[in-house]
Amino acid sequence: MTDIFNKIETSFRASLRGEESTDKLIYVWGIISYVLAFLLNKLIKTVHVYFFGTTISAVLICYFAWHIYALKKCSPKKPKLTKEEKQKLREEKRKEFGKKLMRKLLLQESFTKWDPIFISIVIDAFCIAQFIDYIIR
Repeated sequence: MTDIFNKIETSFRASLRGEESTDKLIYVWGIISYVLAFLLNKLIKTVHVYFFGTTISAVLICYFAWHIYALKKCSPKKPKLTKEEKQKLREEKRKEFGKKLMRKLLLQESFTKWDPIFISIVIDAFCIAQFIDYIIR
């Protein structure tokens, strides 16, 4: 049992340093917390004790704020480009736009390719807003 807590602690510390993999942050720290938040949300709605709901909400707000911080810190950094490199990248995108549009229209390529880090941050922000609502009420 202490082995599991040691793994959790090392993963937590690595994420604070920005050394944890984003997949682990999204799929282990994220999905488990979303399920837990869903269950605690149901518990808060059924038990109408203000102190209980406020305490759980405050803890979950802190957790999701940490999760956003860790995702931003561990996300891969985009390289700094010079003006010439940016211009060259724009020209390449213009050349590929027609081909890419045709592949999307013929349903050979997905219309939207979402960034999983961005989606996780949006879900975390929604959870924070939801639990802030319990504290404000």
